[in-house]
Amino acid sequence: MTDTREITLTVNGTEHTIDVEPRQLLVHAIREELDLTGTHIGCDTGNCGACTVLKDGEPIKSCLMFATQADGSELMTVEGMEDLPEAGEDLHPLQEGFREEHGLQCGYCTPGMLMSGKALLDENPDPSEEEIREAISGNLCRCTGYQNIVRSIEYAAEELEAGEIAAADGGVVTDADGSTITPAEMTDADGEFDCGVENCCGGPMTDRDHDSIAGGESE
Repeated sequence: MTDTREITLTVNGTEHTIDVEPRQLLVHAIREELDLTGTHIGCDTGNCGACTVLKDGEPIKSCLMFATQADGSELMTVEGMEDLPEAGEDLHPLQEGFREEHGLQCGYCTPGMLMSGKALLDENPDPSEEEIREAISGNLCRCTGYQNIVRSIEYAAEELEAGEIAAADGGVVTDADGSTITPAEMTDADGEFDCGVENCCGGPMTDRDHDSIAGGESE
């Protein structure tokens, strides 16, 4: 009978208690015990980076760690990106970047690239091209030549910065010509706000909501 150990992992915000063999790698526990197959297995030797996840906020190659070594840790896999506050209705800005800038072809390396990119932008919201290349240096891609991946992460950095600026401005949107649109100017006939900008910052939705954050009262 194979000996197993009970461990507890918080993965993408949800706590899981699972039984694992002492020799079971973290990547296999994630895929087989938790059924989170977005984390890919490429080499099992730590060379390719396809299995990269975030452990307590730091990128690690989950094929180089036993599951028991991660007991009590907080993990994030690619599946957790859609639930982050900065994610829109569909995709996280990093995922949008890979789509818009054609940062993937076969897609096998993409989950690991996304995790490395997420760790970088969490630490450095405005990285240079050199810093991006350094951050993904442990992730191999046999398709793209990396340039589109770099542009994808640059795209995400710009989108995240734009979202922070819009939130700080209380939902005021800056148009392409530099002019600004206030929440009152975005009100439609039903009293709801629609700035018309893709990936809206999620500002006030009604006159009353706008007045609440502005410290006033609706008529």
